[in-house]
Amino acid sequence: MNLERHTYIPFGETASPSIDYLLGILKDARITTIRRVYNLNNDELHWQYAEGWNTIGCLLSHIIAIEHAFRISFIELRELTAEEEEKYMPGLTMGKYIPELITNDPISTYLAAMEESRASLREKLIAVDFDSFQLKREGYNPNTGYNMAWALYHLAEDEVHHRGQISIIRKLYRAHHQNS
Repeated sequence: MNLERHTYIPFGETASPSIDYLLGILKDARITTIRRVYNLNNDELHWQYAEGWNTIGCLLSHIIAIEHAFRISFIELRELTAEEEEKYMPGLTMGKYIPELITNDPISTYLAAMEESRASLREKLIAVDFDSFQLKREGYNPNTGYNMAWALYHLAEDEVHHRGQISIIRKLYRAHHQNS
């Protein structure tokens, strides 16, 4: 797996430079997340600081689930099917689902799922025309609404936020195991 950051954003691959730009941001955010977790062992991946706390695996499940949910809701413009809701709801909401998100799966399982969710998003996003990308929709902010551009920016923002949480959990893990 190539873990090099993508510091050059190419343009001309989609219907709009704006979409190209967003894809570049999403790509670099993802590779940076992967670099942060690439060599985690199962103990660190599924370690909980305290009962009810997220694990790194839970946060990766959330990143994966939210990417699928955003693709379905904001690009495909449809509701999740019952099967999709059952599959993604634990990762989307975490909370009461944290115990079932602690799977003891290896990091390779999460990396493959992250690759699959991103490939699905990219495939759908490349086909979006600029009018759909910037079309005002109702929701999120009652005064201004939102558009797909904002929703997908928020997707990148969410991943970066959770990557920060992953960093904190890794530091807590190291401190806990250093003193044990």
